[in-house]
Amino acid sequence: MSINFFEHQKTIAKNLLTFIRVKGHSKLSLSKLTGISRPTIDQLLKGESPSQTTYNGQIAKINQTFELPDDYFITAQSTPSLTHPLAYAYSDHRVGMEKSEKAKELLEGLDNVLDIYSMYV
Repeated sequence: MSINFFEHQKTIAKNLLTFIRVKGHSKLSLSKLTGISRPTIDQLLKGESPSQTTYNGQIAKINQTFELPDDYFITAQSTPSLTHPLAYAYSDHRVGMEKSEKAKELLEGLDNVLDIYSMYV
């Protein structure tokens, strides 16, 4: 099956984020497992890849790494039953609203701390 993943970037970004959260991966662990750089993982999760050829190859690599069907991140996935319930956090930042520079800096720092923590777990 030959799918042009590039046409489905936003859907794939949403489903990929859900996938890594449910599977307990961090951006860093996904990067290490797939061989895709951490900044590129960020682009995938934002749905902002500039190159169609590269993007298609990266999604195919993720599918291959986890032995997923080609259309896994395009089709709606049901959440598998978990031993603990999912936790949700309230945010007043919705699509179209920008975070302040200070908030971006703090969240990036927190993300880095979590990545470092994931290396030791």
